[in-house]
Amino acid sequence: MAGLGLALGAAVAGAQGVGFLTEQERLASYCAGVSEARMRSLELFLKEQCANSTRRECKDVAEQLEAAKVRDKRLWDYLTRQIFTSRDQGRRERTLAQKQIAKGNDDFLTCQRRDPTKRPEELLICRDSQGCLIDARFGFLDQ
Repeated sequence: MAGLGLALGAAVAGAQGVGFLTEQERLASYCAGVSEARMRSLELFLKEQCANSTRRECKDVAEQLEAAKVRDKRLWDYLTRQIFTSRDQGRRERTLAQKQIAKGNDDFLTCQRRDPTKRPEELLICRDSQGCLIDARFGFLDQ
């Protein structure tokens, strides 16, 4: 009887979530926030600096934006499946994911607004957000 109670309790606890994010879920959440902020920045640059322009810089930014959209979709597909629509996750995990998304967004913007005399490599906040540009870190995402 006690074993049945423990098994039933474990099943109920599983449906409520584990109360934390895995490293992959945390990384995907953080990088989804970075991705959102970065895409807004790239779109703004194209809108303000590249209207009807054929400059190489504009073409490069447009290509970066298209690549960012692909990565962003993969991140959001993963987060939706793993956290936001999963029956195995609870409110706490969704809240933690949303906090990581906000942190990634804030970190990217803070890095963009840094003192121009500081190189991004010198600041941890910039290294963290720029780490989201490394495709090799996302082998767990569907292609």
